Order: sequence, then C-alpha cells, then structure tokens
Amino acid sequence: MSCLGTGSNCLCCADSRLQALLGSGPRRVNTSDELAVVSQQMQGNASTRHAVQFQWQDVLQTQGPSSTYDTVYEMASVLISMAVWKQKRAVYLCQGSKTGTNSEAAIKAYSLLRCAGGLYQFGKDKCTPLLANICHSLDCNAQVLQGHMQLALADAQSITVLRAIQKGNAPSLVASLAHDTANMYQAAAQAFKQVASTSGRSSKAGKYAEWKLLVFQGYMFAFTGLCHLSSHEGGKAVKCAGESTSLCQAAAKAAAVFDRSAPASLAGDHQYFDAAFAESTASVYNKAKRENDTIFYNHIPDELPSPPEPKKLATPTEYQMPAPSLEVSEGIANTCCGQDAQKAAAMQYPGSAGGQPSTSHAGGNQIIATQPGQTAGSHQTTDAHTEESSDTACWRWLLVIIALPLLAIVSLIGIVVWLVLLPLKCCCCPVGMLAQLIWDVFEWLIKAPLRGLLWASGKPWKPAKASSAEKQHSEKTNSPV
Repeated sequence: MSCLGTGSNCLCCADSRLQALLGSGPRRVNTSDELAVVSQQMQGNASTRHAVQFQWQDVLQTQGPSSTYDTVYEMASVLISMAVWKQKRAVYLCQGSKTGTNSEAAIKAYSLLRCAGGLYQFGKDKCTPLLANICHSLDCNAQVLQGHMQLALADAQSITVLRAIQKGNAPSLVASLAHDTANMYQAAAQAFKQVASTSGRSSKAGKYAEWKLLVFQGYMFAFTGLCHLSSHEGGKAVKCAGESTSLCQAAAKAAAVFDRSAPASLAGDHQYFDAAFAESTASVYNKAKRENDTIFYNHIPDELPSPPEPKKLATPTEYQMPAPSLEVSEGIANTCCGQDAQKAAAMQYPGSAGGQPSTSHAGGNQIIATQPGQTAGSHQTTDAHTEESSDTACWRWLLVIIALPLLAIVSLIGIVVWLVLLPLKCCCCPVGMLAQLIWDVFEWLIKAPLRGLLWASGKPWKPAKASSAEKQHSEKTNSPV
C-alpha cells in the first residue's frame, strides 16, 4: 500500500467543526414543523447559505486555492479533508510491516478506508448537485469524487487480498477478491481519465490507480493459474502464470511513472510491496511450468482463460450528517455577518447590492471570518487580545482575593486618618496644599479594595474621556433642528 502523496488539509477536529456549522449536533426530529425546517436546511434553501465566502486549498486533482460564497462548498471541503486524512492515516498504520498486512493495523486501516469511501460518496451524492454551476473547484467535481471513492474502496479490499494470501486461503477466493479489486482500480482510473480529458490535467491519483490495476490483475491471473493447477490443467495454469509475470513487468514501469508524476515520490516507499508481488508471480509461474513439464504435459492454449467471478467485500461506510440545529434562525446573518438575512441571500458574489459579504478563509483546520469594514489583520489582533485577557483574568482575581483582607485593613486605616485630617483640611488653610496631598493619599487607601476589584475585572479605574470627534457628534445630535 502506498501513499498517494497529493497533500491534504488535515482536520483532526472536522466532526466538531461540522457540528459548529450546522448547530448543536445530532438530535431527534419529532414534529412536522421541525421536519420542514430540517428539510429546508439540508436542501440548501436557507437564506444564509450565501452570506460568507469560503476559501480552500484544492488537494485532490490540482494544487491551488478555490473559493465561493456557499456554505455547501465549506461542508463538502470539510468532508473531503476528513476523507483524505483517513486515507493518510490508513497508510501510516500499514507502514508498520513490510507487507502492510499486520492484523491489528490492517483492521483499523480497512475501517478508515471504508469511512473515507463513504465520505467521498456523500460529497458526490449530496453536495455536488447543490454546487452545480456555482463552484468551479475540481475537488467538488462528481467524477473526481467518484474516482477517489473507488480508490479508497480498492485500497481497502487490497488489504483483504494481501491478508488472504498471507493466511494461505484458497486460490479461487484470492483470485475472486483480486478480480474485484482490479475492477475498482480500473473504475477509478477511468474516472480520472475523464476528468483529465475535460480539464487537461492528469493527476497522481490517476497514475496510482493505473499502477495498482496492473498489480491486482497480476495477482488475479497468478491465483487463477493455481486454481487450474489444482484441477490438473497445467497448460491453462502456465498461460495464466505467464500473463501474471507480464503484468508484473508492466506494473514496475507504471510504478516508475507514478513516482515521477508531481509531486514526486520515492520508489522505496513501496519496495517491499513490489518485491512481494514479483516473488509471488515468479513462484507461481515456476511451479506451473515445472509441474506441467514433468507431470501434466498439457498444451498451452493461445487464449487466456477467464478468471473467477469477482467477489466484493469492501463497501463504503455510509456517512450521516448531524441534524441541523433548529435554533438557527434567519437572524443568524445579523450575528455572524452584520447584515440582514434577506440581503445575505442575494450576495452570492462580490459587488452585489447591500455591501460586501463576509469572507472566511479555510486552510487545514483554521477559519478566519472578517466582517464588512474590518480587515483580517485587525480581526486577528482582536482575537489575540481577547485570548490574552481571558488568560490573565484568572490569576488577577486570585491575587485580589488573597490580598483582599490586607486591602480592607488599609482601607480602614485610611478612613480613620481621613476623619482625623478632616478638621485640619477645613480649618488650616495655610497648610492646605500639604493637607490636600495627605488627603489624596489616604483617599486612595480608602478606595484600595474597589480599585483591586476593578483591576481584576480588567476595567479602567477612571472612565475614558470622550474624544473631540465624539463630543462634536454628541453636540450635533442634541442640537435642535
């Protein structure tokens, strides 16, 4: 098993992000009114659907940014990123053994690949119809998603084939599984060829599918030869085994093409896989030829015998979206974007009436939204300031609570001294300046607990003075017309 090497937007918390997009998460829908609301939101009819622009980095077919004013595009991008992450995680698990068939790791990788196939299928069936003529990202193309779904399922079943070979299962079973695996790789390769013919760009995933197609066709004919050999049909066995060795040579060339295609990958990443395939096909051919030459003496037919019927085991794990939150209302556009929902629904593209919609840039698992009249830099600065304030609030309150008895004592001392100095301030005018200074000091001591509480809460000790512009605006507002 080999990594596609096409890059990814890794989203370890994509499930929680989807729940944040849709609302509070999975819940049961009971009444007919609730069903109507959920139906409207799942069909893409919500008025807030086009309120925000989302930008993602394409990773499946091309490398480059893509953006559109559509929350369905954001949802599809999150699902695709989840699928790519699951595929890469499956590859990582299978790197623990030379053959990629370690029992515990293989079971986890098999499950991850089936889940990835289900995510691609959901994106193809549910998201791409809503994005027709709206989104031009090749990641949301139905043919691309179909190809990657077939690729994920073929990789899952390839693990089953390798484990069946390792366990020594019946040759007929291995040949049937390999036949269906080859069919899935062929379907994926055809889908990528159709995309390349329309877009003019070939992908590394297409080269990967073509390489694996030849590999599992080789396994199919090698174990078909063993089936004929067990039936004492030495000639047919030699013919099938010879075809498998030819496919092995063709697969080696296809693997080199896959490694050279951008982004380039190393042949060492799949050297054990290639060595196991070459050894398997060579041993079957040598055994079939030796037994036919010494035991059966059968004529080698000109036509290639038909392989066993394909047997499918890997199917996509169905993905179900969390039910949309019924608390989401039309006024959410005012909260998120600072504009009415009716205006937001009409703002699918920049320059439309009512001002610029908000913008959200997503790459990996980050999202930055900017409201109209606010730059992304200022928004990030505000967020950083908010996080810093929340971090320091706890230790401020803790410090004030510990020091509060001392502040109370200082305040009481200040009150007593203030009462003592009150007659001096009123009667002794020649020393008024000194008395006023002492007065201010002890007044500060009296207010020490209050100042400590204000400091802990992050509020200023004195109210901010209004600027000259604000004063002029207030005078104009209050002046009679």
